[in-house]
Amino acid sequence: MQRLDTLKRLMTLYGVVEEQHSMELQRTVNAVREVGQAIEVQHDLFRSAKSNGRAALHAGDRMEWAMAEAQRETTVRRRRRLDELRLEREQISSVAKEQYVASQLKCEQMKSVVDHIEKQRDVEFKRKTQAVSDDRFLARRRWTDARGKLRVAEVKKT
Repeated sequence: MQRLDTLKRLMTLYGVVEEQHSMELQRTVNAVREVGQAIEVQHDLFRSAKSNGRAALHAGDRMEWAMAEAQRETTVRRRRRLDELRLEREQISSVAKEQYVASQLKCEQMKSVVDHIEKQRDVEFKRKTQAVSDDRFLARRRWTDARGKLRVAEVKKT
């Protein structure tokens, strides 16, 4: 019984660890998603700067074209940094996923062990209960048989 209680506490601990790994995985997935959104914003800014640059060239506005070109170059640099950051975060997310899957597996294994022990305990309890019931039945039968023999012996004496 004490072993089962210890295993149940351990199973609860594994469940808590699994939950923490799940939250960490969600956090890393969200971080990857945020970087992806930032990359999309930079992509949109790049297209906008490119479009503004073409419009400035057609209008002959050299100053506007230079600003658009500077913005385009800035977005390219930001996008490269964000791509690197996304790769780093994807690797971290991958590690977090592996940890989560491993903790999930450990939790399931512990649950399986606890369930198996509980089933064994229930079977043993039922077996003991049946043995006690069988012993009572046999004791009552012996008593009844012995009582019957005594009556037969008393009848023969009289």
